[in-house]
Amino acid sequence: TVAVFGAGGVGLSIIMAAQLAGAGQIIAVDKAAAKAQIARDCGATAFLTPGPGLIEEIRARSGGRGADYVFEAIGIPAVQEQCLAAVRPGGLVVLVGVSAMGSATNLPGAILTRQEKTVTGSYYGSANTARDFPRFLELYRRGRLDLDRLVSQTYRLHEINQAYADMLAGANARGVILFD
Repeated sequence: TVAVFGAGGVGLSIIMAAQLAGAGQIIAVDKAAAKAQIARDCGATAFLTPGPGLIEEIRARSGGRGADYVFEAIGIPAVQEQCLAAVRPGGLVVLVGVSAMGSATNLPGAILTRQEKTVTGSYYGSANTARDFPRFLELYRRGRLDLDRLVSQTYRLHEINQAYADMLAGANARGVILFD
């Protein structure tokens, strides 16, 4: 079971990667319920919105233990703490969202130690471009990695202010500005 907190462009990419890796259950979590369909289109098997009972729902969907892998693609310390609660004992939390400089996340050492949970960071997917990009291109060419699905809105250059406002509002999975 994989849980992905954040269904923007990065989170949706994680969902697609989890599906490619053969994850049986992929739970997407995002405050924008409008992202449910695109998350499912990218491979999520469930979509949850944050609120009371979120962690319990993730545990219920993973046999009562928590997700094996939890990815945080938002960069908010409180969400990072939720991710630690959502991962099973012995599981892995990957922090992908970039937090503001100077922010702090409360990761209780006793829980990490006693439940043997692991927390790690990943910057740009820890990609090795010489190795990984040709593989991604081949997966795209074979139709196994549908990158076009990530683009939920296109804008002309004169619409750049609207594109920026939509990005800040979380209105799109991924907006792309077209240069004519």
